[in-house]
Amino acid sequence: MSKDLMETYHQFLANLEVTIGLVEGKTNLPLPPADVTQNEKTSSKDKAAVLENATIHWTRQIKAELRQDPEMALKKGDHPDPLTELAFWKNKAANLNSICEQLAGERMKKVFKFLEQNKSTQTSAFSKLQKEVHIARVEADENYKYLQTLEQYFYKLVDTSLELSEVAEYFVPIMHTIMLIYTYSQYYNTPTRLLVLIREICNAIIFQCRQQIDSDKIFGAIKNEDPSDAHNKLTMCMEFCAKFKEAYYDTKA
Repeated sequence: MSKDLMETYHQFLANLEVTIGLVEGKTNLPLPPADVTQNEKTSSKDKAAVLENATIHWTRQIKAELRQDPEMALKKGDHPDPLTELAFWKNKAANLNSICEQLAGERMKKVFKFLEQNKSTQTSAFSKLQKEVHIARVEADENYKYLQTLEQYFYKLVDTSLELSEVAEYFVPIMHTIMLIYTYSQYYNTPTRLLVLIREICNAIIFQCRQQIDSDKIFGAIKNEDPSDAHNKLTMCMEFCAKFKEAYYDTKA
């Protein structure tokens, strides 16, 4: 009973540490209790079992983080803007760097060394996962670095205090910068990445247009027998969208 109680207690502490990390937007990898793994009275078999369970738990956590992708928000039916893309890669880079630091810690190294010495089946699989984490970290760091060059334009794109004609002035530099990123980035140069970014930019454009032609304003103008005002707003928004399409196709050419 004592053993079962302590296992439940340590499991609770591990879950609590994971939850604290999630609240802070991080992935905390809970270490096995030192009173079990470093106790000389604990048999090698029991130690190996505890450490293997911990490794399985870490694997689950890390794989969940690796699966995170900015496209998931679009698949859920949300309408993220390009600042969401920037925030996503900033957070993912920070989280993966934190995971790499945790994996490089002294206690982690001792865990892997012990499992290797005891010929654990988890060793090779987790070693492969560590390499995946390293590659994903490099990608996230680079993506965030390149996308930062667009940050000033993205803020202008979602700024509702600007006139549509003022926002439209940033379409050409935005597309030109995206073209440079596509040319020089090792990772942010795939159709999938660009498709998500362009859709997010289009969401920002749609949002700007909706500030001008929401149903209350349009039907309100018609009701007040001023259809010319509604017509002018619709025309202005159509021209605004056309300027973005023009910038896109010019850059593509």
